[in-house]
Amino acid sequence: MKQAGSIPTPDESNTGQRIVDAAMSLFFRYGYSRVAVDDIVRELGISKKTVYNHFGGKAEILTAGIDRFARQFQQRADEIVNDPDLSLRQKLNTYLQHIGTSFSSVTKDFFADLKRTEPAAYGRINAFRRDMQLRYLTQLVDEGVRVGYIRDDTSRQLAIMMFISTVQQLTDADFLEQFPAEMTRHIPSLSQERIDQVMSILLRGILTEKFYRE
Repeated sequence: MKQAGSIPTPDESNTGQRIVDAAMSLFFRYGYSRVAVDDIVRELGISKKTVYNHFGGKAEILTAGIDRFARQFQQRADEIVNDPDLSLRQKLNTYLQHIGTSFSSVTKDFFADLKRTEPAAYGRINAFRRDMQLRYLTQLVDEGVRVGYIRDDTSRQLAIMMFISTVQQLTDADFLEQFPAEMTRHIPSLSQERIDQVMSILLRGILTEKFYRE
């Protein structure tokens, strides 16, 4: 593993990114607990020594992957919500598509695995999802209030909180197991479909007549 404080060369940074990309792909596909460093090595055709030159182990690779995912999500979200050429409708639709696309590979089984085996990483992902959605949805909803599309009352804060908590709960296997299978099997498996349905239901409670007229 590299010494703390050392500056990686471009080649070293590229190798580290390749390791993270391959590992996260395997984690999403097979589950974190079922993937070993040996699997990552085979996937990339590199030596185990190379992996440990960059990371202390599988958990450290996971943390790097989560942090990189968060940075990439935030970069694109900033571009969307601050784009002066997009209307509020377009921003909202594009942002929701961004959420669905970003989390399309992240299944409830992956979350359940992390919750059981790497609770710190599980908490890190949940904190990221909560904080990012709170930030960007608040910005979009506030813009909606300014242009008269969204009611200026406490229901908008409630809608944001409900959206964030609902999306998180629908990826929590422990939460879903509380309900009969005939109910949960009708919940869309794709992130984009779940998000569209949840947002559609919640928006009805805060949109003004002006939104529907225009």
